[in-house]
Amino acid sequence: MLQKVIQYFVAILVIGLVLYNSIYFKKISEMQVAKVEAAFDATAYSKTYLLEKIPNSKNKSVFLSDLILALDTDSNKAFKNFGHSQNQGDTKCFFVKGEGVVVGIDEEFVTLKETSSGTEVKVAIQYIFGNTARDCSGIISIDDFSNTMDLNNASEAINKCIKTDIVTPFISKVKKGSIVSFVGGIELSQSDLKKNNFEIVPLGLEIKSK
Repeated sequence: MLQKVIQYFVAILVIGLVLYNSIYFKKISEMQVAKVEAAFDATAYSKTYLLEKIPNSKNKSVFLSDLILALDTDSNKAFKNFGHSQNQGDTKCFFVKGEGVVVGIDEEFVTLKETSSGTEVKVAIQYIFGNTARDCSGIISIDDFSNTMDLNNASEAINKCIKTDIVTPFISKVKKGSIVSFVGGIELSQSDLKKNNFEIVPLGLEIKSK
């Protein structure tokens, strides 16, 4: 009789351990699936940012001619009012817009003579890198991300999206004399302000009909 009781007890114990481990491994599996589902999709994020959020936020950008005037008047105030950055460094990014006539095209830039100010600006078409496109609008905050890797991946994906979705269709049609409407980002250093050498990272380019 005692032997049967022991056998029943052992059998119940084994069944209990099997059930416990099954439940435990199921929870691990569910956690892994949830982790995959929650993984940051940098490509999708970049397209939403560039093709939806930027066009909807164009009214928050500053005309390049107005920024130039603000920099000439009081650069400290201009950096405070219009500059954006993820840190407190000397360099800020600016969300600008304007219109100009194409006066030069090479492998790296399309050069425009900005209509209002007469300033020549270079629109990057070859080397799109760094964080200017990500930071200039002020839309993206480091607090939106769970880690800095996702923030950096977002920047890289946005730059790639600019090349494929903005630059490629633009360079297939642009020519000298074209009138171009632009919205984009520029990066300026307050301690080394080069107002005659603006390089724009394009976030939107449109060739206007004459």
